[in-house]
Amino acid sequence: MGGYSWQHFWRKGFTYQTNVAKTITDQDTDYKTENYLVSFFGRLNYTFKDKYLLTATLRRDGSSRFAEDNRWGLFPSAAVAWQIHKEPFLENVDAINELKLRVGYGVTGQQDITDNDYPYLARYTVSENTARYRFGNQWINTIRPEGYDENIKWEETTTYNAAIDYSLLNNRIYGNLEFYYKETDDMINTVPVPAGTNFTNRILTNIGSMTNQGFEFSVNGVAISQEDFSWEIGLNATYNENEITKLTSANDPTYQGVETGGISGGVGNNIQIHSTGYPRNAFFVYEQVYNENGNPVEGVYVDRNGDGQITNEDKYRYKKAAPTVYGGFSTRLNYKNWDFRFSGRVNIGNYVYNNIESNNNVLNQMYFSAGYLTNVTQGIYDTRFDNTQYMSDYYVRDASFLRMDNISLGYTFQDVMNQKTNVRVYTTVQNAFVITPYEGLDPEIESGIDNNFYPRPTTFVLGVSANF
Repeated sequence: MGGYSWQHFWRKGFTYQTNVAKTITDQDTDYKTENYLVSFFGRLNYTFKDKYLLTATLRRDGSSRFAEDNRWGLFPSAAVAWQIHKEPFLENVDAINELKLRVGYGVTGQQDITDNDYPYLARYTVSENTARYRFGNQWINTIRPEGYDENIKWEETTTYNAAIDYSLLNNRIYGNLEFYYKETDDMINTVPVPAGTNFTNRILTNIGSMTNQGFEFSVNGVAISQEDFSWEIGLNATYNENEITKLTSANDPTYQGVETGGISGGVGNNIQIHSTGYPRNAFFVYEQVYNENGNPVEGVYVDRNGDGQITNEDKYRYKKAAPTVYGGFSTRLNYKNWDFRFSGRVNIGNYVYNNIESNNNVLNQMYFSAGYLTNVTQGIYDTRFDNTQYMSDYYVRDASFLRMDNISLGYTFQDVMNQKTNVRVYTTVQNAFVITPYEGLDPEIESGIDNNFYPRPTTFVLGVSANF
């Protein structure tokens, strides 16, 4: 099989100002931007004696986001499988319907760059009207050079995996177990640069490596299979360890890492960090000191390096945003004309920084100078902080959860309208409930920072479907 794809991404827009009376569109701020992604790809499947399988693929992708010398990437992959159940020593084992061993290798490329279609080009940006310079009696727009890396290229991830697929007891139980190792090189990352070496203090470039390793499994079963009653169950789970293995071109043990994870409150405050030897988006915070009642003491932190003062050197990497274990579960029951099903997900080991509390739960901000009270949460009763303490690990909370995504109950009226139609009446609840120790709005926040998160609704549906 061979193929070719061509994609064109195009955007346009403008900037605007708002005041109490109206919204004003700034003049001469219209912009248009685009990028292209072109791909050639092919696949070869080969089967020998219906027992030995080979799959080989090859992609050549070109992105206009990179300069001509780095525009194209070549990404191969290959996998082999052995259908063990078809060997003579298992052919007569009735309990085993399928037993397959497979191993694979592959390289994938990544070129997604947010809000910048030309990271390799030297560019100049004309200032908006709110950032002009007074020259005599006139206001003059300035022209600002932008930072760029002319050598930016594809980020590549190499994956190795080995797995076993199985089906037992007349296909009543089936699933798989897979181990994997992924290494990402030339990560596309925004990192600080020394002053004077570029037109910015942070640059988008290829730097660093990262690994992900772990295993995943799934098991599905038909617990009951009768004429009027059946019950199916499904479970899957993944265990993943993530570690950044390189962040600089040369080994520097004193380099703390790249701070990330911007938060509300203060200018330029970050609560996370990418550091060598730690997971991505680890929280970078001070270790809070508590009183005898278990409440945090305002402004008092552990002097971790023992120098007698609290500085940035006393921050430590505490927990991470991504879960260590995540998975799903589902079940389906059918009894005569009734059907009932549900599905949900579990995350274990993910943490969230509660930016709502850290930014609002301070006594000095409860009364606004205009003469009214501002909103705070109940967490103010535990802290009673007079001033904000953004960098305290007190606000990094366990956000493990069990979420019931969908529950459905239905009844089917058969042979309706002269025995030509089946009508199913059903009710469904989506996002039914969440069980979690996290006290914020929602524990499922990919960035790990809870700030102005739009709540997921719980939806109730009553419906009718008909098959003619």
